[in-house]
Amino acid sequence: MGRRKAAPQQAPTTLPEAIATLERYLSITGEIDRTKAEADRAILAIQTSRDELVAPMKTQAEDLFLQLRAWWGVAGPDMAKGRKSIELAGALIGIRTTTPSLKLPRGMKVEEAVAFVQAIVADYPGARDLLRVKTELEKPALIKLLRSSTAVGPVVERISRGGFTVAQRDEFFIDRAAPKEPDPETVETPAPVIAEVRS
Repeated sequence: MGRRKAAPQQAPTTLPEAIATLERYLSITGEIDRTKAEADRAILAIQTSRDELVAPMKTQAEDLFLQLRAWWGVAGPDMAKGRKSIELAGALIGIRTTTPSLKLPRGMKVEEAVAFVQAIVADYPGARDLLRVKTELEKPALIKLLRSSTAVGPVVERISRGGFTVAQRDEFFIDRAAPKEPDPETVETPAPVIAEVRS
């Protein structure tokens, strides 16, 4: 099957045609925004309704889970006969070993643990596999360096020789203009009434 050719674009040729096309564009993009906003509201309403329906069921399920766990603690060893779990009433029930997880010393925060292991790696470089370091380009810093007219030295030279450049181009855009404030109308304010004071 051959590739279908894209329909030729019908660009406006006069200012009135451009204005009409622009108005149509704004109308369509406005409708897109409204449709998305309505969908987001509908999704939020559905999620809220779901959460309200699920909450009591979840509480019941958690309560039943605790009841069955207590029951298994008493009846399980006899029923399982040396196994960790059994099949019962369409369910697998029993004990299983969890996935290993690292437990930090009591009271130690993650940042403190990282510093502790970093100190070990500094003394024993072979232990560097105990740390994971994600290295990324700091693009804003590279752009700033390449754009700087005062940047000199081996770093900027090597970056430039490596072929790094800053790319920037003009692109066509259409944004909705901010609504204009209405011109304030001149309204004659009646002179304040001054009560006569009689002596």
